[in-house]
Amino acid sequence: MARIIRERPSYYSEFRCTGNTTCIDNCCVLWDLPIDDATAGYYLSLEGEFGDYVRSNMFQNEEGKWYAKLKEGNRCSFCTEDNLCNIRLHLGEHAQVLLCEVYPRERDIKVGNYRLDRMLIACSEVASLIYKDEREKLEFIRWEEESECEEEADGEKLSDCKKSDGEESDELIKKTAELLAFRDGLVEGIQTGAFDASVFGAYEPIGELERFFNEALYFDGHEPTETIMRETRELLPEAENLRKKFYDAVPQAKVWMRKSAAYFAHRNLLDAMQDGSIHGPLVSVFRSAHILELICLSRFKSKGRFDVDDMIESAHTFGLTFELSMHNIELMKKTSETDIKDDSCLKENSEMRPFLYP
Repeated sequence: MARIIRERPSYYSEFRCTGNTTCIDNCCVLWDLPIDDATAGYYLSLEGEFGDYVRSNMFQNEEGKWYAKLKEGNRCSFCTEDNLCNIRLHLGEHAQVLLCEVYPRERDIKVGNYRLDRMLIACSEVASLIYKDEREKLEFIRWEEESECEEEADGEKLSDCKKSDGEESDELIKKTAELLAFRDGLVEGIQTGAFDASVFGAYEPIGELERFFNEALYFDGHEPTETIMRETRELLPEAENLRKKFYDAVPQAKVWMRKSAAYFAHRNLLDAMQDGSIHGPLVSVFRSAHILELICLSRFKSKGRFDVDDMIESAHTFGLTFELSMHNIELMKKTSETDIKDDSCLKENSEMRPFLYP
């Protein structure tokens, strides 16, 4: 038996899809929903009137892949008038297509003997759980459990804890423990204000940020996001002067930004194990905090005020732009001396990315 460390944010189990009741956006519109093969087979086997309803709202493309049809308003055909999922309401969450079951969750991210469940602020309901929580720190639940040495992966057996591979496995476990200790210390330091000078004071030159915005990919066709990102780019020359006004007018914003930076540190630094270096992931933590802050500043300037709902929408905009694109995830790590990896060589660590990332 192997000892596995598992962790998830405290708000993970609190998440519920709210449809259009409180959600500021909806991920069930504007695009054809892919139905994975296993779920498609299950839907095709459903009996009765509901089975007929499900099948009538499915179609196959030229490659034989199944999708859900879009109906009036470019909404998923499985949506109710309240933008809730009919599949989930009638059959349960387990019956949803793989993408809907996963998003906005990212489950079982593997690093050595560590397993992480996490969530994406690209979903406004996740952002709401973070910023409406009156506690000043994000909290994470960690526990240990025993697991078989061999685990299924892509149809093959992994034996990294067999005696013959023990030396390599021990080294991987050691490196994982060192990375987690560094990450946990950084998360704690950020949330106690120890790194405020870095999070709120060390900013990239305007020219470097202009280059960054020019190279980023954007969520085409999503008008609110396009507008906010355009206004954020236009804000760059005056951001330094606006920053002090923002924090003077909205003292709580510093707590929100500390939470944000802690969120980025907790999720982004795991990439060091895949990348082979801490440099890019560490750059991405502080760059992500700075870009999110710029989005907040833009919203503050346009409205003349800023509250927790604005923070949620700013985080949601950031997430749609920089969490759902592998290109932008790699761009977050890039400095003037490095290049973005070829997208075809990127190792996916989430079941949703093959569907959502361009």
